[in-house]
Amino acid sequence: MTTIAEIQNAVIKLPDPEYKSFLKWFEHFEEEKWDLELEIHISSGKLSALGEKAISEFKKGKCKKL
Repeated sequence: MTTIAEIQNAVIKLPDPEYKSFLKWFEHFEEEKWDLELEIHISSGKLSALGEKAISEFKKGKCKKL
């Protein structure tokens, strides 16, 4: 099994082109993971209370145009 320290050392040793490629991949990986977590929270109803509060605040005129 690879340890975090081994991964960190491997990343440090990457030549610049490979580092940039890895960074691009990792950023995409993080975005996909975040999107999946958000979808899970939405489908499970964990964000319903926040959505209801936002709609209520909007109806009360407490929102500003962006």
